[in-house]
Amino acid sequence: MDSRTQTLKLVQKLEEELDQFPLSSVIRSHALLSEQALDAWSDRLRDMGHPGRKYWDHPAELMYDEAGVLLGAMFVLVQAAITETVSIVRRIYELNGQKINKDAVMSLEAELDSKSGLSYVAIANGAANFYKHRFEWQKDWLGSASKQQETTICLVRSVGMRPERDLAENLLCALHAIAKTNGRQRDLANLVVEQWRGRLAIRLRSQFNLS
Repeated sequence: MDSRTQTLKLVQKLEEELDQFPLSSVIRSHALLSEQALDAWSDRLRDMGHPGRKYWDHPAELMYDEAGVLLGAMFVLVQAAITETVSIVRRIYELNGQKINKDAVMSLEAELDSKSGLSYVAIANGAANFYKHRFEWQKDWLGSASKQQETTICLVRSVGMRPERDLAENLLCALHAIAKTNGRQRDLANLVVEQWRGRLAIRLRSQFNLS
């Protein structure tokens, strides 16, 4: 198979909804679980009369912690879709004698958060890295850190995350930066991955003269 045919097939992979559906469906299912967990936590606080944080009971604390874990796992699933997309685009460039790094791919045709100036793709990727690696960081997010850690810390701070905040509160900062006012977790797959892949496919068809 020649490079042009391989390139076309990879671009079509970005375009085909059936290729995206299984992972998008899993992300949406997991997002629904996190929404339900947050709703249950909110109902618990309402039943308690919306007390200040220091007056939460043990079940309320556990429910909020569970919501944080579900949000983190959801972002990791989104990151898997991002990683797959980056791999496809980088392979397309290689087939055409060009190189492009991961960060450059994640900035191509990606929608931006007007407040932080970061792309939705970068925010979701950073949130996933925060969830996976946060225990490797210094407690105050300062001091000795690898270059990758420093990059992630700088990114997540840009969307409002802070070391003194809970897991759920931090991840909700990333969610709200992407989903704006509605903050619906189930919108992430569409906002971060599906629309982005569609725009990438259009760009690549034009860039590499594909019919």
